[in-house]
Amino acid sequence: MNHILSAGQFTLTELKGFLSRAAEMEEILEKGGSRMAEDKILATLFYEPSTRTRLSFETAMYRLGGHVISETDVMFSSQTKGEVLADTIRMVGSYSDIIAIRSKEKGNAALAAQYSTVPVLNGGDGAGEHPTQGLLDLYTIAKHFRLGEEPIHVAFVGDLKYGRTVHSCCTLLRNFEGVTFSFVAPESLQIPDSYYRQGEAKYHQLNDDILTKANVVYDTRIQKERLENPEIYEQVKNAFIFTPEVVSKMDEESILMHPLPRVNEITLDVDKMPQATYFEQAANGVPTRMALIAECLGL
Repeated sequence: MNHILSAGQFTLTELKGFLSRAAEMEEILEKGGSRMAEDKILATLFYEPSTRTRLSFETAMYRLGGHVISETDVMFSSQTKGEVLADTIRMVGSYSDIIAIRSKEKGNAALAAQYSTVPVLNGGDGAGEHPTQGLLDLYTIAKHFRLGEEPIHVAFVGDLKYGRTVHSCCTLLRNFEGVTFSFVAPESLQIPDSYYRQGEAKYHQLNDDILTKANVVYDTRIQKERLENPEIYEQVKNAFIFTPEVVSKMDEESILMHPLPRVNEITLDVDKMPQATYFEQAANGVPTRMALIAECLGL
């Protein structure tokens, strides 16, 4: 049984294998899906709002021929009656073959894994990590660049303190040679020290030099729901806005990524530009999560 809890759990060999398996799953999708999981059940426990992550997990299971049971609002769960997470996991594990969980509390996925009799997939734990998003981000980048074979510069932009997708993507990319980073954020939302390496560039402003040298610009929204002081949000909410004028400074072969949802940080007229890759990125959630489910179930 394999749990997917942290981006830091993977070796380079495992990541290369995963990228190959995700590519295989994309081919299976193009042929209409598979029946390899027809006797399996995925339980999705999402105690924090989600669209792409939950739906792509569920779509992935259906495309593998499996079944889904779900709980999508903590207000309708027994946790409102005081049930502890450990008991929920023990119970849900007896109903299913694999569990995907999202929660507001950092560490809840790891806690769930301690009590689960089936594989647990971390679909985001508070401001901690989002390893399955990190893996689909890695797959997206690998489809555009030769990871480990050519120099790639990645600029992370936006809320890097609470941006769990950034934490996971950065951690995964560090396994590959030739990948360098810039971190662009308001001072109050800069990358935590645990994800930073001495000598890497930190910026508070998005300048032309960053845009022209970055092969990947990974933008994130400012996460209002994680800021304790509403005044801070008002100060930083418009710190970085990607318009066609800004994006045109990027090379046409470079890609602009975003884990979505976006608020106002990427204007709608950017969507038709060649650098805009965020909807492709979101679509990649299905084959990558198909690969994860299949691997964890030993299929």
